[in-house]
Parts: sequence; C-alpha cells; structure tokens
Amino acid sequence: MSLLRAFKWVDVAGVARGFVNRGGSPEMISKLLDQYGWSADCTPNSELITTDKIRLVGEIFDGEVIDTNYWTATVDGGANGTVAQASSELVLTSGTADGHFAAVHSVRRADWVTGTSNKCRYQMRVGDSDDNVTVRFGVGWGAAMPVITDGAYFKLVGATLSANTMADGVETSVASGDFNGTYAAPTLTNNNVYEILYTLGKVFFLINNVLIHTASFLTTHWLHNTTNFHIGCDVSNTGDSDAIPVTFRMMNVCRLGNFKTKPTYKYIAGASAGTVCKIGGGLLHTIVVNKPGTSLTIYDQTSAAVPIIGIIDTTKQDGSVGSISYECPFFNGLTIVTVGAGSDVTVIYE
Repeated sequence: MSLLRAFKWVDVAGVARGFVNRGGSPEMISKLLDQYGWSADCTPNSELITTDKIRLVGEIFDGEVIDTNYWTATVDGGANGTVAQASSELVLTSGTADGHFAAVHSVRRADWVTGTSNKCRYQMRVGDSDDNVTVRFGVGWGAAMPVITDGAYFKLVGATLSANTMADGVETSVASGDFNGTYAAPTLTNNNVYEILYTLGKVFFLINNVLIHTASFLTTHWLHNTTNFHIGCDVSNTGDSDAIPVTFRMMNVCRLGNFKTKPTYKYIAGASAGTVCKIGGGLLHTIVVNKPGTSLTIYDQTSAAVPIIGIIDTTKQDGSVGSISYECPFFNGLTIVTVGAGSDVTVIYE
C-alpha cells in the first residue's frame, strides 16, 4: 500500500519548500510566496504568470493648479474648508467649526473587470490631529458625490485609525486595536503610503507595504450598488477645531491585470430615444453607420444624459456611411440616441 506524506516550510527568501513522498519516492515541491503570504502561479509550461498594472484614475499633482478634467473639489460653501494645489501637492484643509468640510474626488470612476483586482494608493501626510476632525480616504461611489454610499476607506478621527467598508450607506468599521494583520501606528505627520487592494470577496488594507487588516465577506457582499469607484478624500468637522491640513503627493487606482475581454455589439434600427448598451464602465470600440439617418449621440450614462462622448452626423443620400473608431473608455454606462427613421447602426463595445 502506498503511503502519502507531505511537509513544507517557507525559507527566508519567501519560497515555500517541501517534499511529497509517494510510495517512498520523494519529489521536491516549492511555492513562491510574497510577504503577505499570497502565492504566485505558473502555466502548465512552467512559466511564471505575471500581470500588468493599469492606472485607471488619479495621478500626481503637477504644478500649482487643480486639473478639473481629473478632479472635482467640494467645500462647505464658505471660506473655511479649502482644497488647493501648491508645489505639486494637493492640500485639503478642514474648517474650524461644526459642519465645515473639504472634499476631492476623481471625475472618472475606476471600473471593475472580473478575474482581476483593483488597488488604490496614496502618498500623504496629516499636518496635525484634532478629535473634532475626521479624515476619510479611499474609494467610493454615491449618487450625490462627494457623499458616498458604497466603498472602502481608511478613517482618522483625531489620531485614531480605522479600516472601513460601506454598503448602501451602512458603514462597517474596524478600529486599529482589532486589526488582524501587523500594525504599528505610523507617524501621521510624515509622508506614508496607504493602499487598499479590493476583490469581490476581500478588502486588504496596507500601510507602508505592510498588511494591517483583511476584511473578509463569506456570506454577504461588502458593497451593494456598484463595483466602479471614484478615488478621493474628505475632511470634516464635528465641532470646533484647529484648521487641519491633509497633504497628498499622489492618489490613484490601478487594475492588477489587463482589460482584455471579448467585445459585444448592439444593433439599432430606426429612431431611438435612448438605447442602453451597458450599465457601468467599459470600452467603446467602434460605431458602424450601416445606413443614413440624421444624427447619433453617444452618452457616457445609463440614459440620454450628460456626459456626451460624441455626436455623429449620419446624413447621406444613399449607401453606407462607414465606421468610426473611438477606442474610448466610458465610466457610467453607454447609451445611444439615434435620430432619423432610416438610421441603421451597430455599436461594438465591451
């Protein structure tokens, strides 16, 4: 009878090594692990599987002017909370009384592709701390931004840190004393690197390349409305305080893996007040105008509402008008409006 016995260990290089003894014939096995215990995989041809990191939203803050093509800033309407850019850094400053706030979020949303994971990353420092000032930074979405209803984020109340997820407006917060990873409180006034790596089943929180907490969701989803998020930060007052600055050198969200899926298509004949091709983010490849109409409008939305990607004049006497290559990402949805009874178009997208 064959006896199967196995053992393994992880050496200082992060390689799990061991032997499997099948009927007295030992064979070497090894598994490459990183510092978080995540393992690497190979193809059947023993080639290491690697992936590209694709930036989805966010950037460094170049110069002295906030680029409103990429960032939306919101303050409390007075001269209290502020959002400003100087010396290639973005600075949010709290007000000094209850209700004051300052917020910034990306114009675009980082879309999700199944089979990959997304990671948001910050380099930032907090000028000081005050128990009446709350700082939140991470990824999120809400129908009335900057108010979010779904997302994952770090939160500082004074100098107390927590790791948080939110689903449909309900926050789940884990205080630093209950973190399940390796945590040593950072010096908040120094520049630190904060990261949130999120999948559909887990959310990982890291500081300075150390995994401090993992939130796992075995029976319920950690979000309700969307998987496509803005990146941002808000600073708010719950009482009288000093003006607390929060300074960012960069913030972005990257996809760990390429956006490579098979495209699909939608055929639209005649006039259409609004054909919804997709809900959520994706990529518009090509518009093919098969027969003449009057016009065609492309919306980055789930209805015939702004923002508009483009307007095409489809008038022509006869024959096909041709195709227009866009290769353009959309973030909210894809809706097509056609004008003219003779309109005949094919939309290719993913």
